[in-house]
Amino acid sequence: MGQLFVALATGLIVTSIWLLVRNARTLTEKIITKLLVVLHPIKDAQNTGIPGPNWKPFDGQTLEKFLDGKARTEEWQRCYGPIYRIWSGTTPEIVITRPEDIRSFHSDSAAHNKARSSNAGWMFHQLLGECMGLINGPRWTALRNEFGPTYAHSAVVEKASILSVEAREYVDHLDPQRRPGFRLRAADAVSRFPFFCTATSIYGPLSSQEKDQLWSVAQQNLAIMGKYVLLGGIYRSGRLSRWLSPASVRELGAFQAAWEEFNVRMFRTRREKRKLVPIVELWRHVEEGLVTKDEALHTLSEILFANLDVATGTLSWLVIFLALDESVQKQLREELGGRPAEESCTKKDDLLAYCFMETLRLRPFTAFSIPESSPNDKILGGFQIPANTSVVVSALHVNYNKGFWGQDSDQFRPGRFSAVKALDLRYNLFSFGFGTRKCLGQRFGEVMLKLFVIHLLGRYDISLTPAARADLDKVGRDNWVPIPEADVFFTERKA
Repeated sequence: MGQLFVALATGLIVTSIWLLVRNARTLTEKIITKLLVVLHPIKDAQNTGIPGPNWKPFDGQTLEKFLDGKARTEEWQRCYGPIYRIWSGTTPEIVITRPEDIRSFHSDSAAHNKARSSNAGWMFHQLLGECMGLINGPRWTALRNEFGPTYAHSAVVEKASILSVEAREYVDHLDPQRRPGFRLRAADAVSRFPFFCTATSIYGPLSSQEKDQLWSVAQQNLAIMGKYVLLGGIYRSGRLSRWLSPASVRELGAFQAAWEEFNVRMFRTRREKRKLVPIVELWRHVEEGLVTKDEALHTLSEILFANLDVATGTLSWLVIFLALDESVQKQLREELGGRPAEESCTKKDDLLAYCFMETLRLRPFTAFSIPESSPNDKILGGFQIPANTSVVVSALHVNYNKGFWGQDSDQFRPGRFSAVKALDLRYNLFSFGFGTRKCLGQRFGEVMLKLFVIHLLGRYDISLTPAARADLDKVGRDNWVPIPEADVFFTERKA
């Protein structure tokens, strides 16, 4: 009896302490939110403040945006309506969901600025803070000019035959054991293809040793992103990271040294070759002071490492959606059978193009766009948004909007794009961004991924495992992009 009393008393004490801590935390969150609202007042014509969730220690809603984007999109829209405010650290971000607000915000997009380090803190800044996608003004223009010719439409069309060969060779070696049928996680099956295609566009052909070295550096980068950046907290601060997690700072330094060493070696081994590749001119400009070392290295990280997750996610989902619908596979083979792959990969009005766009619609690489600001005051959703306030677009809300896409907006139906005018997509589809700073590599990425699908369907029938069908939305939580966990069956087609 005495032991039972002690156990009950202990349980009551622990529960009481937990409730006190929880209530204290909730009270703290409310107080800090009120202070932040006073510092950043945003109201409508009736003097009503903009709604939104309370600030959370110590990242606000930053981690929820990345790791639980789909769930938060639904919850926040339901609770707060078509426009609301979230917090990235203590920085306010206004979330817009309606096409008319997206159009209004981007009416002066040429003058917009991307938020410093995407409002994601110190560790993120060390990896990507000076990359082309996150800097502004003349610095952005200079970097855009460095890479623009490589990823221009004409250059991509010219590279299509080379990319087609790379895609065919990759698919031919998808299963080293040469089995007639096998099962692989979709992301594991595809990830190295877009990564090394993109690397070749920067460095030229890579030896097996160079590929291994580059892949190893990529894993260092992704580990830091997964272990520290996506953990938030102290890693938003350089001082706290150095004091409380010196191992993370050493790991960061090891990556930075390895990444610089790899690119210097690529520059030195390529500069004497007859056909110069982009790394040569880029690094010459670093040595001449036209581009900073961090701008170059961070942009290369953006193109290769950040986009490894983006390309892997998009291609994985495309393969999964095709595996889910055998009738679409059949139609695609009939469509593709009569023309060269290099021709099919550049078309915009066939089933392959529609499958690609439908995948981007259903599974955008991010649930919320990169924060950016206008130098002008804006009226969005009836609220007065001060100049230089970060604004993000709820990509999933736009892409699933039943008012535009129909009642089956959550279903994979690529044919829907045949009835939609390109102009109507401008503010009703989030794919490569909005405004004047869309993704530089969008044409390259589209051609590359289409060529993979062409050669994959030429060699294999693909289908989903029963477990994958039952849990299609299951994604990993160690990437900033939602990477699917689904396994796919690959069955070799008979000649």
